[in-house]
Amino acid sequence: MKSVGPTRLSLLIEQALTRLGLARRLDDYRVWQAWDEVVGQTISRNAQPVRLDGDRLVVVVRTSSWLQELSLLQRELIAKINDWMGRPVIKDLFFIVGRIEEEDKPKPAAQPARAATKTPVVSESRSEGLGEISGINPEISAAFDRLWKAARHRSETDKD
Repeated sequence: MKSVGPTRLSLLIEQALTRLGLARRLDDYRVWQAWDEVVGQTISRNAQPVRLDGDRLVVVVRTSSWLQELSLLQRELIAKINDWMGRPVIKDLFFIVGRIEEEDKPKPAAQPARAATKTPVVSESRSEGLGEISGINPEISAAFDRLWKAARHRSETDKD
């Protein structure tokens, strides 16, 4: 019997993805790379893809003005992205106004619809609320704190 040497893990994963019909779907996530190259630096600083839902690319834009501008360019952007990809991947762009990461922060690798996130750590330095939540925007932390206090107040009022 002939002994077979080790096989590269990347080859095994590639074969498994192909066998399961997922290789093409995984390749679709190159649209993150395509976006920066296709739209140019100015648009890229003000609009970034955040999710790929089937053939719809969800893009966060900095302001409503950018949303309007890119909505007018939607067909052209779709054509350029699909041309860069070498096949039709995107049929629709969906723009939402939101927060854009600054350039000096490292960008996360292109990931499927849900990215892994760190579990926030709750500091219970304040007895009334949740305390300060590390790893979360301070405004969101403050909003959770207010919500927690309101819920505790309501439950105490209901007991009376």
